[in-house]
Formats: sequence, C-alpha cells, structure tokens
Amino acid sequence: MKTIFRRIKGNDAGFVLVVGLMFMAILSILGSVAFRTTSTDLNVSANYKISEQSFFTAEAGLEEARGRLRGNSLHPIPDNHPTSTQWTSFIGTTAKAIPRGLQTGNAMHSIYAPIEADPGYTVKIVHQTDSSGNILYWGDSDGNGSNEPNTSTGKNIYLVTGYGASHQSNKTLQAEVTKLQLNIPAALYVGANTIIQGASTYVVGSDQCGTSDLPGIVTTESGGSVTLNGTSGSNIAGSGDQDGNGTADSPNIIYDGARLNIEEMIDSLKASADFKYTVNSAVLSNTDAPGPGDGWGSPVLDTNPLLPSTCSDRNIVYYDTGGTFVKFTGSTKGCGILLVEGDLQAHGGFTWNGIIIATGSIIFSGGGASNVTGAVLAGGSAMGDVIGGSVKIIYCSSVVQAQTENLPLRILSWRKVD
Repeated sequence: MKTIFRRIKGNDAGFVLVVGLMFMAILSILGSVAFRTTSTDLNVSANYKISEQSFFTAEAGLEEARGRLRGNSLHPIPDNHPTSTQWTSFIGTTAKAIPRGLQTGNAMHSIYAPIEADPGYTVKIVHQTDSSGNILYWGDSDGNGSNEPNTSTGKNIYLVTGYGASHQSNKTLQAEVTKLQLNIPAALYVGANTIIQGASTYVVGSDQCGTSDLPGIVTTESGGSVTLNGTSGSNIAGSGDQDGNGTADSPNIIYDGARLNIEEMIDSLKASADFKYTVNSAVLSNTDAPGPGDGWGSPVLDTNPLLPSTCSDRNIVYYDTGGTFVKFTGSTKGCGILLVEGDLQAHGGFTWNGIIIATGSIIFSGGGASNVTGAVLAGGSAMGDVIGGSVKIIYCSSVVQAQTENLPLRILSWRKVD
C-alpha cells in the first residue's frame, strides 16, 4: 500500500501540470469569447445609439415644421396655395432636399433654411390628399358635431415627413397635422334647457366682424327647450344659409342641433393653457390671485353695447372644478379661451373677448352688464343654462379666429416609415 501511495504521489507533478495547462486553455478560450462578446455588445450599443440619434433627429424636424406652420411663428412657413395639390415646402439644404422631391424650377415648391445650423434633418411638407387625389381638410362636414377628414370643410391637413440622418443611420417619420378647428355652431350653444331673461339681454349670431353668420342659439334639445322670460324673440338674432340651399335665412334659435363633444374640445386645448387652476365650488373676484387677478387681458368695449369688444391679448385659461363650479364676481374680465370643466357662473359686469367653453352649465347673473364677444359653448347639465340680467353675447368670427390660429398644430397621426 505504501508503494502504491508513493507512486501516485510521485506522479502528482505531471498530473498537476496537465490540469494546469487545461485550465489555462479554458481561461484563454473564455477570455477570447468574452472579448468577442464585449466587442459585439459595444458595436450593438453604438449602432443602437446612432439609430436613436437619427430617429430623434427626424422627430426634431417634424416639430420644427409643426412650429413654423403656426400663425405667430417667428420663422413662418406660409401656405399661400391651400387648394393646390402641388404646393410643397421643404426645410433643409437644397442639396439634401432635391433627392426628397424639391424641384427648384417649380413655383409651387419652396425651401426654408432650418432654424438651427446643420441640424441633420430634411423636412417635406405637402397637403394631405385622399386616394383620388383630393385635398383633405379637418372639419365637421356632415354637421354631426365632430371633426373628421373630408374634402370640403375645415383646415388643411398637412403631411409632414422628417428625414433624419446620423452617421450611417437614416430614419423617416411622418405625421399628419392640422391647425386647430373648433366647431362654433352659434353665438350660444347649449346642451340643456335654457332660459333667456331680461329685456336688455341679447344673443347675436349675425357676424359683427365678418361674413360668417351663425344662428343666435343652437340647442341639442327639442323645440320649446329655450324659454324667453321678459324678453322677445327679436333679442335673439342670427342669419346665414343654415340649411345649405343657397338662400339666406334668419334662424334665431335652432333646435335638435348636433351634440358637440365639449370634453374633447377642452382636452385638445388645456395642455396649451397659459393659466391653470384646480378649484372646488370657488367664488372668485377680479382681484383674487391666483385666478382673475392674474391678468387675463382687458377687453375694450364699444360705446354701443351691441357691437364687439376688441382685445389684442391671447390667453387660454383653464379651470378644473372637480365636477363642481367656479363663480366670478366683481367685474371679472379677460381675453382668449376660457375652459371650465364643470359649471361656470359669471356675476356682475363679466367681460370676455374670445371663446368660453364649459362642460356644464353657464350662468350669467345680474349686478352689472356683461359682454361676451366671440362665442359661448355650454355642455349643459340637469340645471340647464340661465342667462339673466343685462347680458350681450355677440358672435365675432375674427375674434374666434384670432384666439385659435396661433395655437400648436394638432397631431392627427404619427408613424415611422422605416
């Protein structure tokens, strides 16, 4: 046994040498594999980073185009041919735009330098068309209260293509965008029973600063849902070709009108609000800040209370009442778009130049003459809408346009092409 033990022990050195060599070989193989794996991972990571850079570069091109199509852009891209399928605008250099379709001798083609020097993208902007080549617009062509792509009514839909490049990576993104289009069916739109009271209360749908005449009142309710207390039907005035027969008519009150999606309107606007408030059954005066005292603009009234006010301010004021109400007192005033999720009560000398949109009821009460130049849209509630005291609601198309034309373009669709 001792002899066998010595023999085994004597062979240990050779055995250890063999094992050591095998272990070194294994480590060498693992090291080689690890090096190759690390190199591959680094290459994959670098390629992914470059791919992402080209993607975000293309996206930046889309956003520049969207910003420059706004009415108040410092670097505007004007659309002087809204009915032409040939109108095309590019952002970038001529050398990079030509492969994307720029025709330098075509009067309908324009190219604009990017705002930032050498941003790495080229952008192409055209009018979106349907499968038959007709220009598409975003508007309410069927009168159902909701906007949809159509070939006759609304704002142009632009197809914007952004080509982004980073090193050897190229990405192409496309978006359909359009300028904000609010459905304004009347000087006053209501979605519940309404009471108009007071001999000096007027609702005027005849356009006081343009030619886009509307009804005085449109309600979703059936005939008789609008009650006149202490006033006459002549205080509700509207005109225009409401039935589309080519002949002007004079609708003062339209019943059974299409129901507007007021919540969708507010959702499309509140992200751009200049002033945002969350309240619960709040009563606010014109000196309260935050709130009316923040300075929402000052409408200038005409000496004739039935003529429109004027204002150069452009604001969006948004109130989330949590399903309750906000009440303004003490001659609150402002200019822009007033959004209220809930009920709105305006008491005593309330003055607004622009558009008022509320999901619930809108109540104008006495204590001073109130004037709204633009339009009022109320979703209505079980309480209905009560307009009392000396109130003037005067439709003005140019005021409505002025308050919406400079807002960010709405993205209708977005996709990666490659």
